[in-house]
Amino acid sequence: MSGTHVVIMLNGNLPRRELVRAVAEQADVLIGADAGAVLLREAGLRVDYVVGDFDSVPEELLRSLPAESVVHDPGQDDTDLEKAFRFAVSRWEMPEIVVLGTTGDRLDHVLGNLCGALKYAHQASIRFVEDHSIAYFASQRVAFEAPVGATVSLIPLGDVQGVRTQGLRWALQGETLSLGTRGVSNEVTGNPVVVEWEKGYLVVIRLTKPDESFEW
Repeated sequence: MSGTHVVIMLNGNLPRRELVRAVAEQADVLIGADAGAVLLREAGLRVDYVVGDFDSVPEELLRSLPAESVVHDPGQDDTDLEKAFRFAVSRWEMPEIVVLGTTGDRLDHVLGNLCGALKYAHQASIRFVEDHSIAYFASQRVAFEAPVGATVSLIPLGDVQGVRTQGLRWALQGETLSLGTRGVSNEVTGNPVVVEWEKGYLVVIRLTKPDESFEW
């Protein structure tokens, strides 16, 4: 199904419980990326699939799931998040994916998660949802609603060509963003916020308020 709402839970720092439940309750599919399945269970949520090499998933949890829900991917050349992405895009056409638990005390894991999202951004609409921010990953276009005055940053990974924006105070009209800080701390002036680009890897990050509701 196109546009299927998929949550991938990682074994990292989670947002507040209310936000986790708001995201999960609106999802069609909940996937635990290896030990992320444990966090789904601990949060009182169902586990539709568990994907990974299972080096940190209790055998009891695996046995409790139907065989078709257990997706063993033992390869060591990519992360459990990439394995979960690969599974999702193989099952659903252009799914909308929210990833929870992307941050923690391992900077290499955080950067690896970011790179994994960029790798699959042409096959899915991907968001990393945290307590204070949402990071958007897509292929050449990101669009969302946000409160007027909210902070939005455009983070180019290398040269990003033909960047155009709508709904931001400091507009771009087909310019190139290069590796650096030029795109940091823009401001929402109207909705929808639209960021489009012709070539390159761009991460769009919106800061959120603690009481802000989540909508797919």
